[in-house]
Amino acid sequence: MAEAVDNGVRTMDDAFTAMLEADSNAANITDAMRRNQPMPPGPSLVPVARYIDRRYHELEKEKLWRRVWQMAAHEDDFENVGDVVPYDIADRSYLIVRVADDEYKAYYNACLHRGRKLRESPAKSLDELRCPFHGWAWNLDGSLKQVPCAYDFAGLKREEESLPEVKLERWGRFIFLNPDPDAEPLADHLGDLGTHFEILPYDRRFKQAHVAKVIRANWKVVQEAFMESYHVLMTHPQILTGGAHDLCTKYDAFENYSRAIRCGALETEGLPSWEPYENENGATCLRHPLNGWIYEHIGDGVVEVSTPKGLSGKFTSDAKWLEGELKDANPHMCLWAGGYQLGADAATARARDMSQIPDEVKARLGENAHPRQVMAEMQRFMLQGVVPSIAESIPDVELHSSIFFTVFPNWHPWGSFNLINYRFRPNGDNHEECIMECMYMAPIPENGEYEPAREIHWLDVDEDWTNAPELGMLTKIFNQDLRNLPFVFQGMKATAREHLRVGDYNELKLRHFHQLYEQWVGDVD
Repeated sequence: MAEAVDNGVRTMDDAFTAMLEADSNAANITDAMRRNQPMPPGPSLVPVARYIDRRYHELEKEKLWRRVWQMAAHEDDFENVGDVVPYDIADRSYLIVRVADDEYKAYYNACLHRGRKLRESPAKSLDELRCPFHGWAWNLDGSLKQVPCAYDFAGLKREEESLPEVKLERWGRFIFLNPDPDAEPLADHLGDLGTHFEILPYDRRFKQAHVAKVIRANWKVVQEAFMESYHVLMTHPQILTGGAHDLCTKYDAFENYSRAIRCGALETEGLPSWEPYENENGATCLRHPLNGWIYEHIGDGVVEVSTPKGLSGKFTSDAKWLEGELKDANPHMCLWAGGYQLGADAATARARDMSQIPDEVKARLGENAHPRQVMAEMQRFMLQGVVPSIAESIPDVELHSSIFFTVFPNWHPWGSFNLINYRFRPNGDNHEECIMECMYMAPIPENGEYEPAREIHWLDVDEDWTNAPELGMLTKIFNQDLRNLPFVFQGMKATAREHLRVGDYNELKLRHFHQLYEQWVGDVD
């Protein structure tokens, strides 16, 4: 097995290097993009208990969340001095406060009198932090301001009653905190992460959207679904392209972070060719690219599925069979065609057609341009109106690839000009639920005109992701992922095995995460 994996890694790295050499802006490709740093094969077994056993959650509370640097907020959350944002992690809560124009502090979110949380929700333009229980108050800098009935607290020394601080540092306009007073500097934890964002550093991005939702699964279960593209073939087949196959993503592991570059680099296999179907629109009628089956919404949430061999059947959007000789269908395709629809779906599908590409783009590319070049040039064309000084010099690979990082333990910034950022954390002290957050971090326009999202759009636990239209088509992708994840967690509880098996290369990022997890958290006795 090791030899096969090594051969696959070499093949992927060679193909990726060849793709970079063919880039229209190859001279501008960064050194970080050219780095090859896969992990050696194995070990690939992860204890199931790490996800389902409450004892691991207790270990995480003590050894992870109280010791590790964690992305807690963003500067765009704070419009004015006096703005306050709570950050909750497991059973702990902290307050991040903008105390001056360019100064932030983090405090334990607890009154020093009787322990009541000082704030349970964000606040704007405060001039003090006052406990809602008995009214003790602190200045924004943490110094004690007022104690009602102060005569009743003989011996209280005001200089000793400042709010205890938590270590806080910033990177790329993100605000990190670490409850461990002896923690290494944030720069040491992140290492050379910044070298991957030389063309558009994160300090030149703003928060365009922020959506959060509670998921009924452990945070590691949900996080890991967004760390690899191995699941795309089955869960998101509608997004596959002509260069897709079983080795389309390059994976690398660094110190405290890992990287994936999904680029369809290998051209040796690709997808089958199918005759066009007259009703295909990419939204309510689409073809599975691997087996050619057509999924078509025919009204009232009913999806008719037909095969190239002439079999057909009708299913609900949840893939429950209704009638017909075809008795089984892909649940993710049924959900895509028959589930909630966005108004932009049809337009997005039409935009994939060459006829929708602006004349300026078509003139540059010619008739036989590779799909990657088309995608890159479209992105470049759109960025002309946002960051014109760099748009023309951006390498193709930074525009057509999905480049996604995992920074230990739970932050997932995407690379280049993709907007996505994820954060995953336990839902309070419940290890069987988590909070999944998606942020869009867009380039700050060079004209300086932008309006950031300053509040989180919370979706109810059973609310459809498409109720967050600010995330566009990504919401339908999330619906497909969430069609799996609660069942992944349930399956972990049902399995007869004590370990999960993780792939050596396509799940490299998971292996890297668990390697770090073992260093930080270890195993239960």
